[in-house]
Amino acid sequence: MQKCAPSSINSYISAIAFVHKINGWYDPTDSFLVKKLKEGCRRSNPRIDCRLPISPSMLRNMVEKLTSTCQSDFEFKLFKAAYLLAYFGFLRVGEFTCASSNGDTTRMLAVDDIEIRGANMFVRIRMSKTDQRGASVQLKIDSSSHISLCPVKAMLEYLEARPNGSGPLFIHFSGKPLTSYQFSHMMKEGVKLLGLSPSSFSSHSFRIGAATAASMSGFPDSMIKSMGRWKSSAFQLYIRPQRIIQI
Repeated sequence: MQKCAPSSINSYISAIAFVHKINGWYDPTDSFLVKKLKEGCRRSNPRIDCRLPISPSMLRNMVEKLTSTCQSDFEFKLFKAAYLLAYFGFLRVGEFTCASSNGDTTRMLAVDDIEIRGANMFVRIRMSKTDQRGASVQLKIDSSSHISLCPVKAMLEYLEARPNGSGPLFIHFSGKPLTSYQFSHMMKEGVKLLGLSPSSFSSHSFRIGAATAASMSGFPDSMIKSMGRWKSSAFQLYIRPQRIIQI
C-alpha cells in the first residue's frame, strides 16, 4: 500500500466496507483508527488542483467559437445554453449531463426543471453531490444586459429549437442526452481555438470561474457559498483570482 495514492487506498477501504455491510458483518473500516489513517493519507499526499477558472471574457470568446466547432445551428444553441447555465448556475457537470448517451438520465436536469418568468430563470436541482436524497433546491438566475452572455435568452432560444417532449433538458436533435464527455470535448476545442492549453481546463472550470468572478465582483463569501450550494468552506478553494486569464 506504500505506493498507492490516497484515492486508491480509499477505494480499497470502500470495497472492504461494502463486502462487510452487504453480508451484515461488523464494518472494521468504520473505526476511529481507520478514519484517522485515511485522513492522514490525504494530508500527507495533498492533490494539487491545477484547473484554471473560466473568466467572463473567456466565456464570451468560447461562446463565439461555438460557431466554428458546432455542426449545426441547433448544436450551437444547445452548447451555448449549456455553457451559460453551467457558469451562471455554478453547476457541476454531472447535474446537467449524462455519463453516456444510453446512461441513466434520472439524476440530470429535466426540461420540466426549468421555468422562465420575465427576466428570471428558475432551475430546480433535484439531486446533487451534496443532496443525495433528492431534497432538491431551486436556483434563481437573472438575465444579463450583455446579450451574448445572457443565460435566460440563451435558454429561451434553445428551448424554442429543442424537440418537443419531456426528459433531459439538454438533448441533441436526435433526442440523445448531452453527455459529460461531449460537453468537455466541446469546451476543450473552444479553449484550443483561443490559443490556450486544453489540459489546464476541465468542465469544472465553469464552476471555478463563476466562484472566482463572483468574488472579484465583491460578492460576500456567504453569498458565494449559497450560490454554489457548498456545505463547507470548500468554496474558498474555487476562488482563484491570481490564475484568471483575460482574453
